[in-house]
Amino acid sequence: MRGSAVRLIIRPAFLSGLLALLMMLAAWLWVAQTLDRPGPHSNDAVVTITAGSGHATVRWELQRAGVLHQIYHYDAARMLAGKKFVPKAGEFLLPATANLRQIMDILHAGKSLQRRLTIVEGQTSAEIIAALDAMPHLTGSIDLGVAEGSLFPDTYFYTYATKRGDLITRMQDKMQMSLLAGWVNRQADLPYSTPEEALIMASIIEKEAANSAERRLVAAVLVNRLKRGMRLQSDPTVRYGITIDRPRPISKADLRRKTPWNTYMIAGLPKTAICNPSLDSIDAALHPADSDFLYFVSDGFGGLRFAKTLEVHNKNVRLYRQVEGQNPKGSKP
Repeated sequence: MRGSAVRLIIRPAFLSGLLALLMMLAAWLWVAQTLDRPGPHSNDAVVTITAGSGHATVRWELQRAGVLHQIYHYDAARMLAGKKFVPKAGEFLLPATANLRQIMDILHAGKSLQRRLTIVEGQTSAEIIAALDAMPHLTGSIDLGVAEGSLFPDTYFYTYATKRGDLITRMQDKMQMSLLAGWVNRQADLPYSTPEEALIMASIIEKEAANSAERRLVAAVLVNRLKRGMRLQSDPTVRYGITIDRPRPISKADLRRKTPWNTYMIAGLPKTAICNPSLDSIDAALHPADSDFLYFVSDGFGGLRFAKTLEVHNKNVRLYRQVEGQNPKGSKP
């Protein structure tokens, strides 16, 4: 009798413990499957979490991005995680089929998506500012003065909600550092006395040189003309000083229009740079080729013909016009 009673007391306790163990195992299996199950999205997804967003907002952003199998999975996972999961504000790239555990790790770590902006050599500051203004992932306005030529052409990485002014500052800082580093090691006997004048020269070289190999020769021509007191007569400086509604050849009237940039009408360098030059053009301005060329003109095929005398230059101009006549859409001098 006594042994039978003991068995009756032990059996319910054992069953309760076993049931609790099975429930814990089932819960663990469910959580493991929920957290580690590959996501339903077959492509990379991007979600944006704004500052101050609560879990309800985060949940719906993930649901909208199509990265949850069931919307309540997020609530279950974040409650189990407790204080170990605090989503950050930002723009996040969620790789294709990333599971919920990986997604939560990304949001918790604040691993914001790195976007890329490439500034092309030869763009004007106005063109660069217009491009930044049109980018929806940036914030703020550009209310600081942006001098022509002060923005270094390069690839810049940024994250969601970066201020436009901050990108401009980075570009200006890099241009200043690059220009000053080149100025310290410049060639002797150059016809400009400040880094700013060298930058103006580099901007003209940028617009005149058809390819990198010719920049130092173009620089030599411009430097030689300055040293001899000759006007630079650079077509790109004329274009910069006038408003042209559509691309067209420069007219004789344009050449006679006096602006602070028209080097057909003014002596020396123009008032400011005419674009944002590349490091290659800055280097050419500071280290021109050893040459006594005084003229150059387009060859009509993307390159330039150089000359030491006006007679040879005029011959090169006639050759260019022959090419232009055969191919009206060819390169302009």
